[in-house]
Amino acid sequence: MTLLNVLILSGHMTIEHDNEYRSFRQHNQWLTTLLEDTGRFRVRVIEDPRGLGAEIIDKYDVVIVVFEGRDGYHDKAVGFGAETDAALLKFVHDDGRGIVWFHGSAAQEDSWGYPEEYNVMRGSKLSAYETGLRPRPWGEALLKTTEPRHPITDGINATWTVTGDDILTGVQLYDGAQVLLTTFDDLESYERAPVWPMSHYPVLIPEGGIAALNGMNTDQPIAWINEYGAGRSFTITIGHDIDTFRRIEFIRMFPRGVEWAATGEVALEGPDRRGERRFLPWPYYNHEG
Repeated sequence: MTLLNVLILSGHMTIEHDNEYRSFRQHNQWLTTLLEDTGRFRVRVIEDPRGLGAEIIDKYDVVIVVFEGRDGYHDKAVGFGAETDAALLKFVHDDGRGIVWFHGSAAQEDSWGYPEEYNVMRGSKLSAYETGLRPRPWGEALLKTTEPRHPITDGINATWTVTGDDILTGVQLYDGAQVLLTTFDDLESYERAPVWPMSHYPVLIPEGGIAALNGMNTDQPIAWINEYGAGRSFTITIGHDIDTFRRIEFIRMFPRGVEWAATGEVALEGPDRRGERRFLPWPYYNHEG
């Protein structure tokens, strides 16, 4: 298979992803290892991509966004800037390439200066103040693989769990977006949580209280895809801790999502822990593949 070139746009993350115990650089390393171990991708990382132009971005097949542009969740974020915004939108819409929105990077408030066209490209809006975006109470979350299956989720269990991840709900999907993973956002989990919402994360509680939050007691999207012009967008909001990266479903799904974003097709197989690969600690792909 042809090698696909991946550019991770990273840096300037919230303290949740940039502290002595958890660093966005670990996320970049895990993403790089997972993708390159398949033998399908070559990954490069740029920290603080503000002002990056098409002369760099256009050298790649797909871009992964691991960038929040703020130090704390209550801070106003800085965007990529007009030149980078224009280059990314052209890269996907006109040039037929792909973009991947990873974890919290998909959340963008109107006041931050990002163009609305990013929401159109993602097929979704994630905003604490406009859509009721929020993290579910911490704990184990049951994820459901949606039917009918997309090639990205082929072979993945119908249900699987993640523990200790930041599960974001309250997403507004646009027409045309196709959901790949969901979780049921049950009111009971909020009511039995010792403290919610957490002080470090802004949540706008409506007059009707927590029960009136957007999407409560419904299946909420965790991963989805969207076609944008000639190109494609893949969004996945889990990926906070190594526990999620070690789930075999994530190990299978994420590289396929990146491949689909880059090419519009899925050719990757695996991972597979049989034979000699049973000795691999992670992520169980055949390097000679």
